[in-house]
Amino acid sequence: MLGEEALPSLFEEKEVPTMQEGSSAEKLLALFRDTVLPLADAYLATRRALLWEPQEQVLAAGARSYALAHIENIFLVGAGKAGVQMARAVTDVLKQDARLWAKFVGGTLNVYRDQADARIPKARLFAADHPNPNDASVQGARAALELLSAASSNDLVVALISGGGSSLLSLPQEGISLEDFRATNRVLVTGGPTIQEINTVRKHLSRVKGGRLRMAAPRAEFLTLVLSDVIGDDLSSIASGPTVPDPTTYRDAVRVLENHGLWERIPEASRACLLRGDPDEDSRASLWRDQLMPRTQSIVVASNAVLLDSLLKELSLAQHRDLAACVHLEQKPVTGPVEEALEQHYSHAVGLAAGSAHPTLVLCGGEPIVTVPGHAHGTGGRMLHYALLAATRIAGTPWAVLASGTDGIDGTSPAAGAVVTGDTLRLAEQHGLTPAEYLDSYDSYGFFRDMEARTGEKFLNITGPTGTNVNDIMVWLCET
Repeated sequence: MLGEEALPSLFEEKEVPTMQEGSSAEKLLALFRDTVLPLADAYLATRRALLWEPQEQVLAAGARSYALAHIENIFLVGAGKAGVQMARAVTDVLKQDARLWAKFVGGTLNVYRDQADARIPKARLFAADHPNPNDASVQGARAALELLSAASSNDLVVALISGGGSSLLSLPQEGISLEDFRATNRVLVTGGPTIQEINTVRKHLSRVKGGRLRMAAPRAEFLTLVLSDVIGDDLSSIASGPTVPDPTTYRDAVRVLENHGLWERIPEASRACLLRGDPDEDSRASLWRDQLMPRTQSIVVASNAVLLDSLLKELSLAQHRDLAACVHLEQKPVTGPVEEALEQHYSHAVGLAAGSAHPTLVLCGGEPIVTVPGHAHGTGGRMLHYALLAATRIAGTPWAVLASGTDGIDGTSPAAGAVVTGDTLRLAEQHGLTPAEYLDSYDSYGFFRDMEARTGEKFLNITGPTGTNVNDIMVWLCET
């Protein structure tokens, strides 16, 4: 999200930073690795949502059952950072009965970069990119539309949608080049709009978003399984809603750009498309109401809220009592500016810690907004920026804060996020680093990279792509 510099290699030979065993920072990193990520597992979430019931000979999902006898072919399409794990879950379900597996004719999946090296039976994987689409994002979108054009009224389409899907599945409208689309996207993701506003614009510049992927197979039964990376789980915003109706209009897209002062910053081709509009908007609404909705089902299999609730329950178990005696879940999800979120969390943590004689753990989730000025060219992301802000706020306390994205990739960095303590600022000054300068240049990743190089201690939370994406997690450990 921050900057456009090339990412450093994750495989350079260098000394691995260390961390004092049993320290607050190490405890938080272990919590993320050993508890948070397993709870967010995309494979298990998908398996829980799609079941083969051999007695009834039906695929069961949500409120509907799809009878084997009434299915002629099964198609699989999808896009997102959790696509590989979700697809493995679906194919494992289909393999439970030989007749069911025989009906699976194949699929296409747009996944993140080298996730495309995975092998999913009968499926083509495209090495698409995020946060900006690449040629494979477009090629995979075309392949999905071509595949769906063969679906008939006796066929079932299973669509798998997860975080990052809006960039990974991209096919610009006629007259808009991929570079124009990329340039528009860069303006959006660094210009301050919410994810819902960003996707309002993206949908009206695309031939697959805003329900258009679903419309490519209008006669088929359509089941979408969603791993939500949008707070509130608005299906029309997740991956820009490729399989659900779009409640927004071209005028809404123009208004988003105007309200944020971005209209003149996007390419002329994108502006022309939005001003031209679409005379078929009303007829599409009728198509959805009369034909598509009765044969369409969407199920959210996992989300940030579900993860946080599960984490709260897990931390109440006896084996986690050595981490904190009191655990509090921040009920309001983070959706606004990262600076405001940080201050709210800090104030709340201070209040909770003051009322407790024991270590307190505060759990927060969501997706804050980082607005990057035009002069900034650093490398980082929402969680790295949050962590660096937190380091300045908790300086001198016995506290620790971890901020990480569940997809393992924060913005333009190779890290999921970072962990900081009340000693981070002192260490930075001791080694000649000035956090304010890194904050001003929006180079949070650069700060933590330089800290590791100079101190030999571990700050970055590097997991690699996790195969899931249910937004961001922020954990405050307030020790007395």
